[in-house]
Amino acid sequence: MYTFLVFIHVLALVYWLGGDLGTYLSSKYVLDEKLSVESRQTAFGILLACDMGPKLAMPIILGAGLHLTHIMWGEAVTASMVAVGWVIVAVWLSLIFAQHTSLATSWPQLAKLDLTLRYCVIVAMLFLVVLGYQSGLPNWLLTKMFVYLSLVACGIAVRYALKPFAVAYGRMLSEGASSEINEALRFHMWVCRRYVWAIWVGLFLNTALGVKLLMF
Repeated sequence: MYTFLVFIHVLALVYWLGGDLGTYLSSKYVLDEKLSVESRQTAFGILLACDMGPKLAMPIILGAGLHLTHIMWGEAVTASMVAVGWVIVAVWLSLIFAQHTSLATSWPQLAKLDLTLRYCVIVAMLFLVVLGYQSGLPNWLLTKMFVYLSLVACGIAVRYALKPFAVAYGRMLSEGASSEINEALRFHMWVCRRYVWAIWVGLFLNTALGVKLLMF
């Protein structure tokens, strides 16, 4: 079980970083003024497809990480905590998949539920960090937990930053490209990218910290 969970944990990291890179590169073509609106729309579709990797990886890393912590420090992270964690992961994944189906149109509250769940994960992880500190978990693992909840927070920030971008993008599709719309797209994408860069730094840090787990 330990080896399998490490495999899942590492694989999720790979898809998170790889998907983020694909999203980042695709965004350049979405902003490319030399391309037609149709070509930029195609690039945006590729961007959304690549973004599924990070979206799915985030909850999977949570479940696998909690389970691994339980295996090594069962007194700090109990079996009941792991069970609750996997239930949260299952609900989270279901919400992610549902938002990429026709249900997203008929049930717009799915996005709000997903956002609420992410806030709950941040609070729960903060609780685990405090509990882990009191239980004597190693500092590198506590740091890893704190970085993870920071990544979730950055993901929420990206979501808010994308709202004005989506408005400008919708205007481009309906009105056509213009210097005003292109400038708005560039600016709002730049705001999003700041949080994406922060996520990359966090992932690199957690990867370095995770080497300790693999050598445990």
